[in-house]
Amino acid sequence: MEGIQLIRLLDLLNVNGISEAVGVSPRSINVSGEDFRSVESVLINGLEAPEFVVLNETRLIAEVPEPLRQTTITEVSVFSQNLTFTERSLVEFTFGTRPKKATGTVRLMQTFLRILMRTQGSNIFHRNTGGGMLRRIGGVTNNRAAADIQIAVNAAKQQIIAAQTPVRALPNNERLLEAEITNLSADPVNTSIYVTIVLTSHSQERVGATLLA
Repeated sequence: MEGIQLIRLLDLLNVNGISEAVGVSPRSINVSGEDFRSVESVLINGLEAPEFVVLNETRLIAEVPEPLRQTTITEVSVFSQNLTFTERSLVEFTFGTRPKKATGTVRLMQTFLRILMRTQGSNIFHRNTGGGMLRRIGGVTNNRAAADIQIAVNAAKQQIIAAQTPVRALPNNERLLEAEITNLSADPVNTSIYVTIVLTSHSQERVGATLLA
């Protein structure tokens, strides 16, 4: 499974405004923003829109999910498949219906995230590997959680570098040089933590993605 792509990376696009799409049934909303040329999905109050139509580069219409038909819309997120590998890139773990091979920076990010999340002892073939981020933070969103995430990132980085060092055939853009947390914010109400991690490869490519922990 090492070479199969198990993550989907999407860019979060800027949304400038939303309004009701008058006269459209079922209930839909107008969404204005930036660079809607390659929209992959639209989330409305955290739920995926059943259907959406991109009208032009700055405007789309999205159907409101049925559970929200009588609800005030407070949050809309638009995701693009045009990946930029910046802090606005989000990570989604998925196998997909048509698996494809992970290569280059996508494989590097996938390898790092897999080790970062793994709890030591949970893999019978690699009992001593794993940053243990999920075990470390649980549902805690205090300062201790931030420190534990940093420990997990450092552990994953050291383990990956140690494992990759003797593998001479590994391409430079799949070989980890550095891993750093560039942003960490907590949502105590929903007990969620957003963590932005930037990796640097031996080819000096920098790839970033944001995790929701």
